[in-house]
Amino acid sequence: MKKKKVWGSILILLSILVGIFCYMQYTANTEKEAYVQSGIPIGKEYIKKYYNADFIYQNNEFIGSYVNSTVYLRGYIKGHEGQIISLNYDYKKKKVLYVTGPDWFIDSQDPKKDVSVP
Repeated sequence: MKKKKVWGSILILLSILVGIFCYMQYTANTEKEAYVQSGIPIGKEYIKKYYNADFIYQNNEFIGSYVNSTVYLRGYIKGHEGQIISLNYDYKKKKVLYVTGPDWFIDSQDPKKDVSVP
């Protein structure tokens, strides 16, 4: 009888731990999605302002989120679907840090507007 209680307690404890882990994963993913959704309109506005182009968002990637607050928003410029543009967006400061892409696109930056990050 004692063995059944011990195994029952272990099973309950294990179930609770798995539940906590799943909840933490769900919360982290929800938080990341909120960061991405806040960055998409800021990135589109940035590209429109400094490059006079329409950015179409495709996907994102968090790299080293434990070290910094940057998410890479990837997409393309309307009419140039095969060429990837990447916006490096700081979700804590809510601003675009820099943009990478093909030379023709980077060279199209409006020279009268300063896009350097202090």
